[in-house]
Amino acid sequence: MDNLFKKAFEKIKESNNIVLISHINPDGDALGSSLSMYPVLKRMGKKVTIFNATKPLPEYLDFLPNFNKVTDKLPKNFDLMISFDCGSFDRLGIEKKTAFLINFDHHISNTEYGDINIIDPNAASTSQVVYNFCKSNGIDIDKESATCMYTALITDTGSFQYESVNDKVFEMAADMVRCGVEPAYVSKMLFQRDRLSRLRLLAKAYETIEMCCDGRVAFVEVTREMMEITGAIKEDTDTIVNSVRAIAPVEIAAMLREDEDGIKISLRSKNYADVSKIAVKYGGGGHIRAAGATLKGEFDFSKVKEMLKKDFQNLLKGDK
Repeated sequence: MDNLFKKAFEKIKESNNIVLISHINPDGDALGSSLSMYPVLKRMGKKVTIFNATKPLPEYLDFLPNFNKVTDKLPKNFDLMISFDCGSFDRLGIEKKTAFLINFDHHISNTEYGDINIIDPNAASTSQVVYNFCKSNGIDIDKESATCMYTALITDTGSFQYESVNDKVFEMAADMVRCGVEPAYVSKMLFQRDRLSRLRLLAKAYETIEMCCDGRVAFVEVTREMMEITGAIKEDTDTIVNSVRAIAPVEIAAMLREDEDGIKISLRSKNYADVSKIAVKYGGGGHIRAAGATLKGEFDFSKVKEMLKKDFQNLLKGDK
């Protein structure tokens, strides 16, 4: 990995106009990781654009330093692209690769679409990969970068709840605090600014919970009508599947959300099931315990549930 870190740093040093890009519908890790590199590159005298194709961006991340600098328009000319937390090129929201591309990620399902692919499936977040890159190259991490990295780490580990958490994760978190991060502030920004629309949506979604496979699988639905009635936005659905997974006997939780272009499937597992296998089958990807996909075309919830039930039954037999 150190060789890749050095190779990437050399490419960055010889580049002048750099675009930082994260996947569409970005989460805390995607946006936090990309924003963490902005101060680093600016100190190096680079011209930097932070790009994301999504409009609007998630409101709960608006406290991150340089959040207001994110744009959905690519510059006309640039000589380097750096992607963050994106498993495949088509999720970057751009039509084609027009410059050298460095790919930072921690998804085991990454398709290695970059010219330099820095992928560590053992990392708890992409921000941890970026952190290791900085440490390997002797790059100073200021408070702005540290706040973005720490936020990314918090969100992608479920506040240090997931199996990916180990001593290295806590060492990184401690180092971020030494760099100036205020954990209480970050927690307040992330978890104490709830939207009323999200709470109203939760009430409606929870009414749809369906258990199957002897209680080891739980489905929850979010329809477009629910979204309209409650005034909810897509990011209001982000934590629903996690809360359904918390039901005592549940091993796999699946949220089905009705979107404009199809049905979004969000999958979570608790102890042993590798839900990334299911996500990949339907053109998506992710992690062993958290993955997702979007089914485009003529599908309804009942049809998708029947498909998934068969997959879950097979998965639970094989992974237990």
